[in-house]
Amino acid sequence: MDQGSKFMTIISVVIIGIILQIFLGLADSKDTPARTVTDFAKAYYNLDPSMGDYLCNAFGDADVNMVETFINSRVDQARNLGFIPNYMRMWLYAAHSRIVSQSEDEAVVHFTAKGRRNITPIFTIVGRLFQLGETHEIDEIVNVIKENGKWKICGQAFALSV
Repeated sequence: MDQGSKFMTIISVVIIGIILQIFLGLADSKDTPARTVTDFAKAYYNLDPSMGDYLCNAFGDADVNMVETFINSRVDQARNLGFIPNYMRMWLYAAHSRIVSQSEDEAVVHFTAKGRRNITPIFTIVGRLFQLGETHEIDEIVNVIKENGKWKICGQAFALSV
C-alpha cells in the first residue's frame, strides 16, 4: 500500500468518527424525563442554584425563593454541625434514572445513585479511592411534567415539595 492510500484511509476514519460523534451528541442532548431527573439530582445534591431551572412553576412563589431557602438551610445545618458550608454538598456517581410510567405530558421516574461528600473534588476522589467516608444510597421516585415544552420536576422532589 502506498503512502497516499494510507493517508486517505486515516483521514476517512477520522471524518467518519467526527460525524458519528456529532450524531451521538445530538441524540444525547434530547430532553427526556430521566435526563431531567438526573440533572436535577446532580444540581440538588451539589447545592447548585441551577436546580431551580428543573422545577415546575408550582414550586415558584413570588415571595419565597424555594431553592435559595433550601440552600441556606443546608448551609445553616453545616454550620450548626461545626463544618464549612461545602460539607453538605455531595458528588453523585452510579446515577441511574428509569422511567416507570410516561404519558404525553407526565412521567414517573425512579432515580438511584450513590453519593459521597464533595467538600472539595480532591477529597471526594481520595475518599472514593481509599474507601474513606460514608457512601450514601439515594433511591427516589420523582414526578415529572411537561411544562412549556420542557420536562420539569413537580410534586415531591427529594426534600423539596410543592
